[in-house]
Amino acid sequence: MIQLIRDNTKAQEFSVKILTDRGNYISVRTKISNWLVNNPIHPDRDIITFIESHLEKLIVSEPKELESYIIQMIANGYQNRIYDNGQNELSPIGRQIKEFFNYDGFRKSAKAIWLANTFKIKSCAYCNTQYTLKIEHGRNKKLLFHLDHFFPQSIYPYLSLSFYNLIPCCASCNMSKSNRPLSLDENIHPYQDSFDELAKYYAEPSSLTHYVLNPNKNEVKIRLQIVPRIKYVGDTKAENKISNYKNEFKLEALYGQFNDVVAETYLKALYYNSKRKKELVDFFKSYASIDLEEELINRFILGSYTEQKNLGKRPLSKMIRDIGIDMGLI
Repeated sequence: MIQLIRDNTKAQEFSVKILTDRGNYISVRTKISNWLVNNPIHPDRDIITFIESHLEKLIVSEPKELESYIIQMIANGYQNRIYDNGQNELSPIGRQIKEFFNYDGFRKSAKAIWLANTFKIKSCAYCNTQYTLKIEHGRNKKLLFHLDHFFPQSIYPYLSLSFYNLIPCCASCNMSKSNRPLSLDENIHPYQDSFDELAKYYAEPSSLTHYVLNPNKNEVKIRLQIVPRIKYVGDTKAENKISNYKNEFKLEALYGQFNDVVAETYLKALYYNSKRKKELVDFFKSYASIDLEEELINRFILGSYTEQKNLGKRPLSKMIRDIGIDMGLI
């Protein structure tokens, strides 16, 4: 839902951290190199050699390139030796690859904190309903969110530490998202697509009419939908991506719990016309010598960010912004 900004410089820095030995840390590169030395005639040596020769690329590549490596692994006959489709589990060599990359160890390390510091958002990239924060107390640092693998590590363990395959998200979305293989052609990837550009939240006018008849009791009658933006109506590929995204994260059911926020936004739209907004600007300027920009005025009124670049800084920002625009508040 919240688009993540690609940063190839940070991806390269991340690669150095993952692939360089330091102190007690034995890098992925060293683990693989040692395994190859100790297993000169192993039947799966060709798979490990392929991974070693593309190791840095597997860490830093953007989503489309990562998908191309999956395609190569399938074409070479490696993928079905790494993952047993019949048993729905990693094969012995698949488990060995998982051990090389050691995502669980990474998740508990300072490297994970470093990665968290590269994200420019504070809410779940998938649903935007919960915060994704980290805390630092003295020397203790902890992530209060999950890192989802868009391309599941349970199937593609060689992508378990790929910079653009680690998506900051809430626990609910991480557990809700299936472990089935996803294609970029049919699914929204936060580093690849802008859900905000493709779709918007929309309150059904008839349900708002029912709400207005009795605002004190009829919040539950508000119906919120996720619909394609006008330019994508009839675009089969875009509509399919939106539909898959809604189903994957059960977004409409999830956002059905925020009728109260939609109701408050509607009431604010009735009150804060251009004249009221001007009164606010004049008030702060006269009594506190503060010149408020339009974005800050909108945030003051809505209790949320309204510029596209800032939607990931606070939960529900996209929904509130979309509803605010439709109701003429922004």
